[in-house]
Order: sequence, then structure tokens, then C-alpha cells
Amino acid sequence: MASNKVLPTSVSLPIPPEKLSQTVDDAKDFACLNGFLMRTIEEPGSSDVVRPAPFMLLPTAIPKTLFQKAVDIQPYINELYFKVANDYDFLRKTLERTIAVDEFTAKQWEILETARKQGKTKSIQLAMIRSDYMMDTARADSLVLSQVEVNTISVAPAGLSSRLEKIHKFVIGQLANDSEKAKVPYNCACYCYAEALYCAWKMYGNPQAVLVMFIEEAPANVFDQRLVEQAIVNRDPTIKVRRRTMSYVGEHGSLTEDSRFLLEGEEVAVFYYRTGYIPDQFKTHFDWKAKLNAELSTAVVCPSIGWHLAGSKKVQQELTRPGVLEKFISDPEKVAAIRSTFTGLYSLELDTEGDEMASRAIANPENYVMKPQLEGGGNNIFGDDIKTALQKMAGTEERGKYILMDRIKPYSAKNFSIKRGLSFDTPGDYVSEFGFFGFLLSSSNLNKIVLNKASGHQVRTKLRSQNEGGLLVGIASLDSPFLVD
Repeated sequence: MASNKVLPTSVSLPIPPEKLSQTVDDAKDFACLNGFLMRTIEEPGSSDVVRPAPFMLLPTAIPKTLFQKAVDIQPYINELYFKVANDYDFLRKTLERTIAVDEFTAKQWEILETARKQGKTKSIQLAMIRSDYMMDTARADSLVLSQVEVNTISVAPAGLSSRLEKIHKFVIGQLANDSEKAKVPYNCACYCYAEALYCAWKMYGNPQAVLVMFIEEAPANVFDQRLVEQAIVNRDPTIKVRRRTMSYVGEHGSLTEDSRFLLEGEEVAVFYYRTGYIPDQFKTHFDWKAKLNAELSTAVVCPSIGWHLAGSKKVQQELTRPGVLEKFISDPEKVAAIRSTFTGLYSLELDTEGDEMASRAIANPENYVMKPQLEGGGNNIFGDDIKTALQKMAGTEERGKYILMDRIKPYSAKNFSIKRGLSFDTPGDYVSEFGFFGFLLSSSNLNKIVLNKASGHQVRTKLRSQNEGGLLVGIASLDSPFLVD
């Protein structure tokens, strides 16, 4: 059954051309005024010339019930992935074939094994994760949430998403009744992430120790990172945040005999990854050394290696199998709530199950998405390219690098994407991915989960005709939810 639900737009369409043009100009100015910025493609390493980050002019409608469901489920997902990240046997069994064929996953696993053999477990764990959904029109006769993926490393953009709320309320004030502003919900993402990092730093117990943010050499998304950094320091001005590349930390950092991590003469309390999720971000052995030594140290690592591995597509696929959720979550209501968001996920390993799914995908490639064990956008395979890829991989272990997912048929709406050089004269047909942030802080010394919260949201919106949806690869634009009945 397909949903024929039509959601109201935040602003009546069409918008008179002169009013539209003036509102776009005003919104861009308001974006700059509020720090909703990115560096340019031409100069990704410089803040001398910047631009508004890509955003949708109008917030995107989502039923209040679906929005609240995702918020309510997020702490359950945090708990689930906490248990998965700390279940060595489950991770080993789930990832063993992937490790055999995927070098990047294999190197991560080697780090986990090294830390395990040396008895280096994290007494404090901090994870900041994001669960992404689309409003699916195909699974029921009404709109439902279908989970796209769960991200556990370099989870962004909490800073920019929090700033977009004000921009969308401004736009609504220009184009509609002020009473409609209340339908754009408060977004605490940046504040909550700062709370999580602050609490982890505080628990470490050394007020002189620093927080190190792992960054790329020339991060185009630097202002999202800076907004989180600013929010941390606003919590406590005595916290020192150091922005360093993994390569620099690997070359210049060191471990003391009691496993404290020293960098430039300062003890590190927390490592926070804003990079390190794809192979291209590990350019030298110093990058891998930084990741290993962070794991071997007493510092809190967000995310630690178990959490990083738990966020792999293979783990996501395994969790959809009957009975697996129950191994980690005992409450049947929590299990049912999480499982209700699952779409079909399938193994492509070189066995009978994988062969059957490969045959199905070759016969009907338009029904699936083929996903590797990577984050960051631009890596998935769609349509006839699935058929080509699977035929090329036939009979090889290479196929095990991927999983297969049922293709979601998302709800679409008319909107305008505000990007440099993009015409906005007529609205396009857009689909949205709704992300819900969460964080979990645990202490083995206290033998408990200290904090487990939902912590804000983000929306990424793209043209319906686009397959991929990454922000940093230039396809998607940031957006806000607009809550409707």
C-alpha cells in the first residue's frame, strides 16, 4: 500500500517573484548574521571568503507524531548501540567476513584487538550519535519513519542545524503568519553536544587537561565545528579546546607510563572526532598512530573504537535480523519501537543468502540501494549500477564489503534550495532525511550510564531526482522540521 498523504507547506505557494527574490536575499543576510556559514569550494582552508551554508528556504513538514516518535526512540537507540559497542563477541562474529575483505574495517578491528590484549578499556565512554530517517510512502497506507542509517563518528552538523531554526522562523515571518513560527521546534543540538563533551571532560577529573578536536587539514565545515567549540567554552571558560589533525597528534603526541596522553606538554582529557570516518582521511601512518594511542590512553575518546565499529552498515543490517534486538534490549516496548522503523537490510556475503539477494538485486536493481562500510555521502550504488557492480563482483569476496537495503520511497514536497549559483525562480520537488541526535555517557567506575539523552535534530533535503544526499559533497541542503497535525 502506498500513502497518498499530502502535508501542508509552511508557506503558501506560489510566492510572488519579487517577494521571493527579496526573501532569499534577506535570508542569506540573516544566515551570515547568525553564523550559518561554510568556507568556499575554491578556498576550503581559508575563512577570508565564506558563504552561507546551503539551506532550504522553507522548513519541511513532518507530522508531529512522527517527529515525537523519533525523539522518544533516540535514547533506546543510544542504549542499543552502547551494548553493541561493548559486546566483543557480537562485533567479531558480525564483522569477521567484512574484516577479511575490507582493509579499512580490518585496521579498525586491529586497534580494538590491540587495546583489548593490553587490557586498555575506557572507564568513561562518550558517544554522540545520529539516527537518520525518511518519511516512507511505501510501507503503509500512511507515512511512516524508515531508518536510513545510524552514525556514530564525526556526527554533524549540530552547530549549523541549531542556527537554522532562527533563519526559518525569520523566513516564515516574512512570508506567512507569525503564529506559524511555533511549528519550527527548538533545536538544542549544539547546546546538548557541548553538554556531553563538557560532562566527559569534567568526569575525567583533571581541570588542567584539554579537549582535542580531531579535524581535517582544511575543513570546509569549520563553522559547524566552531559553533560546538564555542558552546563548550560557554559552558566553562576554563576548558581549553585544541583543534589538531590526526597526523599532527600521531607525530607529536605521546603516552606516559600510566597511559595519560600528552600533547604539546598538556594532558588530553577528551578526543572528539570530526574526521576519521573514511580511508582517505588516513593519509600517513601518523593518522593511524593517533587513533591507536588515543585508544590506549586514559583519555575519553568520542567515539571509542567499539562505537566506531558499531556504526558500520554490517552491524545495522545484522540488528534487523529476527531476535537480535532482544539480545541487547529486554524491554519489549523498546524493541517494538526500534523495530518499527526498520526497512529491509540484507547481507551480500559470499554464501547462499548473499547469492540470493544478489540475484534479486540484479533482476530488480531499482528496488534496492547498495551500501559500503563508509560514511560521508557519495559512496552508495543505485539503479543499473547495482546490476553492473554485482555482476562484476560475482563469486568474489569483494561483494561482502557491501550490504543491500530496500529502497525507501520518500515523501516529496515543493521547496527552494538556496545555494550559490542555483536558480530559485520555481520550486523543485524535494525529499528530506530527518536526523535525530543523541548522546550517551557511561562510567565503568560508577557502573552505570550517567547520561542518555535525545539531543536535537537536523534535516537534509535534496532534489527527488538525486540519489545521494551528502551535505559536504554538495548535493543536500540543510533544513528544519515544520510540525503539522
